[in-house]
Amino acid sequence: MKHPYLILAIILMITLLLIFDRLELRTRRMRDRAEQGEASDGMLPKDKVPNDKLIVAEGMHEDLIKRIIRDFCGWHNREMLQVIPVVTRITDQQFAITFPYDVSFDIFCSFINYLNYPKGYNRRFYAMGWTTTRLTDLWMTAESAGKQVLLFVPDADREYDHVFMTTVDQMGYQLGFSTEMALLLEHPARPYCTPPFTTGDLAGRDTVAVSFSET
Repeated sequence: MKHPYLILAIILMITLLLIFDRLELRTRRMRDRAEQGEASDGMLPKDKVPNDKLIVAEGMHEDLIKRIIRDFCGWHNREMLQVIPVVTRITDQQFAITFPYDVSFDIFCSFINYLNYPKGYNRRFYAMGWTTTRLTDLWMTAESAGKQVLLFVPDADREYDHVFMTTVDQMGYQLGFSTEMALLLEHPARPYCTPPFTTGDLAGRDTVAVSFSET
């Protein structure tokens, strides 16, 4: 071959151009998302959003809950940050999860379900959630919106693809992830109970550093 160094130089130049092109595309996407107010690659939104969403998870140690949350958030935050949880240690086996930037009701319900049945584990754990519903939330109607609710997975559940909801006035619903309609139950699967603490009660307590982004 007469010009081996020339061929190598051309290959190197093409490789560098491809790398620079990918870096430019990544930078442009990050800039566009920032201009639109979207969170990307660990950038937090500008403002916190007042809300009362709370999850209490039990039966798992700190390293385990960190792995479970990392897996869930890694899936939902691939394109933009939708889930930004703050984990507060209550005991060695009990943790409170709050959402200072809020989170959509359907992802909140999915999070509760996943904490009960995390992928890759041969046992279930226990997590329940509390919030005040809005009419714009998935599954909500005029009858169920604007109420404090308890969200949970019953011990006898064997379907793994829904959560149950009980309102403060003891109306029971089944919320299926494959449908936009809530199933009204004749009797709630579990009576409503108030949370053991509120989001305000957690101020100043030890938090657990968790990863909520793939990067």
